[in-house]
Amino acid sequence: MNQDTHTYTILLVDDEPGIRSVLTITLTHAGFTVWPASNGDAGLQLFFEKHPDIVITDIKMPGIDGIELLKQIKDAAPETEVIMITGHGDMDLAVKSLQHEAADFITKPIDAAEIETAVKKAVDRISINKSIRSYMIDLEHMIKEKDRAIDESKTLSTIGQTIAGMSHVIKNIAGGLKGSSFILEQGIENENREYLVKGWEMMKKNIDKITNLSLDLLNYAKTSRLDLVPTHPDQPVKEIKALLDLQAKQRGIDLKVSFLGKQDIRVMMDPGAMHTCVFNLTTNALDAFDTQAAAEHPRQVHVFVQQKDDAVVYQVQDNGMGMNKTVQQAVFTDFITTKGTRGTGFGLMTTKKIVEEHQGSIGFTTREGKGSKFWIQIPLS
Repeated sequence: MNQDTHTYTILLVDDEPGIRSVLTITLTHAGFTVWPASNGDAGLQLFFEKHPDIVITDIKMPGIDGIELLKQIKDAAPETEVIMITGHGDMDLAVKSLQHEAADFITKPIDAAEIETAVKKAVDRISINKSIRSYMIDLEHMIKEKDRAIDESKTLSTIGQTIAGMSHVIKNIAGGLKGSSFILEQGIENENREYLVKGWEMMKKNIDKITNLSLDLLNYAKTSRLDLVPTHPDQPVKEIKALLDLQAKQRGIDLKVSFLGKQDIRVMMDPGAMHTCVFNLTTNALDAFDTQAAAEHPRQVHVFVQQKDDAVVYQVQDNGMGMNKTVQQAVFTDFITTKGTRGTGFGLMTTKKIVEEHQGSIGFTTREGKGSKFWIQIPLS
């Protein structure tokens, strides 16, 4: 059996010496370290001593039976993969074991190929879960690092809400990854193409969420290291229509961009960071139609670059669903998203921070059912 560099350990619990001997030889030959136990009591003691990756246990044993052993193992170490051995007449017990989170069950007489397949599936699940835990640890570490950079002027309440909001996003991503990996596993096991396609689509969506969250975190952190250079006000907006035009058309939205056009104006700004701001506002405007019923009037999003007195103004206007009062009150200060599981809640917080680093201001007007208008104002000097 192909294994990675880690040698996986297995606790084997069965009161029949013949089965213990055969399975120990089979699994050792397959590259595993195997610790045999002759009953549930000995198995439980060995479990707490050795902390194995996988447990294989018979269901019917004197003393602590397999179901009770399963319960105690899952209470102590929920991540442990437990495979149950059952006779053909014990299907009710097998189903009961699955209800107590057993990973799999195999029936007697035990086939060597069947036990290897069950263990291989357990190893795959351990590997997937390990990768997820590693990613979550790295992400939480990144969050803590970025949290230290939050302005000291923010209240503890706001910081707490931000962390709580991010925790919710992280849990959603973790749950989605686990769900998609389970469906993929079922598709592989049953050679079911429908499951494979569905699992892969779910996996891609969660990868997109991870990408978006990572980019939002990086953008939020980057605002303290702005690269200010003399920039024409139109420059940060030039790519936006090309980037989003196809997406807008697919949603039935007319996306327009109106440039300033004057050639002799330069503003000290970070063009990449300002592009992020206008891009965030524009994608939010496109998303403002997602929960809106089909409207009689055309769906429109208009991006303007304008000069107002001694400032440059970037304005994004839509005729979408608008925002309710709860969202309006928290839109720049709390970890909030109106995009459901697709949003990370960082976009407008990042935009506001970038604008303030440019000594600028940001604001909006909105009416429920009528649309919203957001603007960014950056001083010319």
